[in-house]
Amino acid sequence: MLQGAQPRRACITGCGAVSPIGNSADTFWNGLLAGRSGLAPIQAFDTHDVTVAVAGEVKDFHPETRLSATECEGLERVHQFSLYAAREAIADARLDLNRLDVTRVGVIVATSLGGMLIGEAYQRQQPGSADFAMRRLFDFPYYATANTLARLLGVRGPTFSPSIACASGTQVVGMALEFVRLGYVDVCIVGGAETLCAFVVNGFNCLRATTAESPRPFDVRRSGLQLGEGAAMLIIEEMEQARRRGAAVDVEVVGTGLAGDATHMTAPARDGAGAARAMRMALRDAGLAPAAVDFISAHGTGTVYNDAMEGAAIASVFGEATPRIPVNSIKGAIGHTLGAAGSFEAIMCAYVLRSGLIPATVNYAQRDPACRLDVVAGAPRRHAVQIAVSTSSAFAGNNAAIVLQRH
Repeated sequence: MLQGAQPRRACITGCGAVSPIGNSADTFWNGLLAGRSGLAPIQAFDTHDVTVAVAGEVKDFHPETRLSATECEGLERVHQFSLYAAREAIADARLDLNRLDVTRVGVIVATSLGGMLIGEAYQRQQPGSADFAMRRLFDFPYYATANTLARLLGVRGPTFSPSIACASGTQVVGMALEFVRLGYVDVCIVGGAETLCAFVVNGFNCLRATTAESPRPFDVRRSGLQLGEGAAMLIIEEMEQARRRGAAVDVEVVGTGLAGDATHMTAPARDGAGAARAMRMALRDAGLAPAAVDFISAHGTGTVYNDAMEGAAIASVFGEATPRIPVNSIKGAIGHTLGAAGSFEAIMCAYVLRSGLIPATVNYAQRDPACRLDVVAGAPRRHAVQIAVSTSSAFAGNNAAIVLQRH
């Protein structure tokens, strides 16, 4: 940004989603408000020897409604999810890419698994078999999803797929804010995408992080998480450009923060210090005091240690105000979507800011005395939210937070 120029600001002008409770941003949101759960026995692969075989799978997905026949036939499932959601977000933003300088349109797609389904298919192939087309391996790496989107959408700005485990979907929203501020882009197509596969389901089972019961974020009876899949995509746009073309500029991304625990490859730091630092950093970046926050979208996996850590982190940041700030988690509804989780939560926060409604935390019923949080439960709560914080924590001690504001 040139010295003396006005600071560049970023707003959310479009949303798109493929989720276990609906294959559009609106149906995803309405499913959250209705308290629906998309968790069910896994159908995508053989689970006869799988310990916990329940997850949030995408259902009734009809890619042909937004994808060409060639895209339906040739694209890996994770790429179909992300392209489908991205096209919805572009349409929601009323964005005509043909009228923009495509070198100033970026694509950032978070993922923890990338094309893992391709890797599993390659592993299963028989020696000498012609059933597996080796060119499919080009879609295996993490970076392939963002590059596929950029190619098919015809944009030429910064394009990549960062992966810091389950904090990735929040991190990419913060990165889009920074890219807009720095003048790298005027528009960023940003979000997260994951697909369920045997590798990740068995991996989380081996870690004993999953539960065969219902996931219960922040509930005293919580016993673990269940996984999910899908894609959540947002259009994050420089505010003055969005205004000039008549787009909605009512939700602004105003702060971002990242912090590390550096304690363990899978377990969170018990005191929540890293998560607290990320939230403080995001609030400082936004120029806001903790007392200004009206709502917190928590990571809320439903595991014993994550939720306790997160409760401690929130109490550390917000102090005496903690019991008065509504908190929710959406993982009882769609499962833990890993690299896409924070992007789904960013979409939910945008709808909360616009509607003044906070969805209830599915399956939460009994308060944990160790968590002094005001968890929204039972039914949506009407609450005029002006400032929302969304926070994510991940393997290897990665923590991310963003601040959204009703503009």
